[in-house]
Amino acid sequence: MSKKILTSLAIAYLTAYSSVGIASELGYKDDEVLVRFGPKATGMQPSTKEKHDILSTLGLGTIKREYKIVPGLSLIKLTTGQTVEDALKAFNGTNGILYAEPDYKIKLLSTFPDDPNFRQLWGMHNTGQTGGTCDADIDAPEAWGIHTGSQDIIVAVLDSGVDYNHLDLTANIWVNEAELNGTPSVDDDNNGYVDDIRGWDFADGDNDPKDYYFHGTHVAGIIGAVGNNNEGVAGVCWNVKIMNLIPKLWRRMVYQRCDCCDRIWR
Repeated sequence: MSKKILTSLAIAYLTAYSSVGIASELGYKDDEVLVRFGPKATGMQPSTKEKHDILSTLGLGTIKREYKIVPGLSLIKLTTGQTVEDALKAFNGTNGILYAEPDYKIKLLSTFPDDPNFRQLWGMHNTGQTGGTCDADIDAPEAWGIHTGSQDIIVAVLDSGVDYNHLDLTANIWVNEAELNGTPSVDDDNNGYVDDIRGWDFADGDNDPKDYYFHGTHVAGIIGAVGNNNEGVAGVCWNVKIMNLIPKLWRRMVYQRCDCCDRIWR
């Protein structure tokens, strides 16, 4: 995506959100405003001199910068002593001006967790640490600056199982409260599975989806390892619930067990 398109999107974003009062929480420059001058009757954009003439009549400020990417948009430096609020009222009530908005301050929020092995996760935040391309990642820290997940989200991991006692996962393991607080050996939630407290092992047909092969635990960690807990790594969602399920055909499709020595082979 080009820088011009990104700039247009940013301007459109701020304009739209300011109209509903959300952007006002961000703060703005107290001596500048953004003013968009409208086209003339001929359809042509006003010249810099014509803009200056309008500003001179109002006595509110001078042009500091003109933006070609948005026709008519200019950054106005306010006259000393002029408030943003009063200037906006005057600009927005003047013929030849489409709209005026505060020059809102914005910043990119980035949150880096304290998990000791986070710096190895180039897929989350790539600094070229493994010889790869910088910023070839999913921009996880930028996303975490906005949101880190929710315990209301349940993600079912259909794999080799999940180590539900893992220090970096245990807080995010889904638990069937109805069965946990129910009667042992009774299907308390009437879903057809008895005591399915931590999920279900469909391969062995029991209620203990332990991970003997560690692949499912690895996948669960990518999805939802607890972040910023000074332990291991951070998942894409720091706060989430991992439902532990082992598919019926998992071991048959991916692994074979040697009958003579009970070893596992791929």
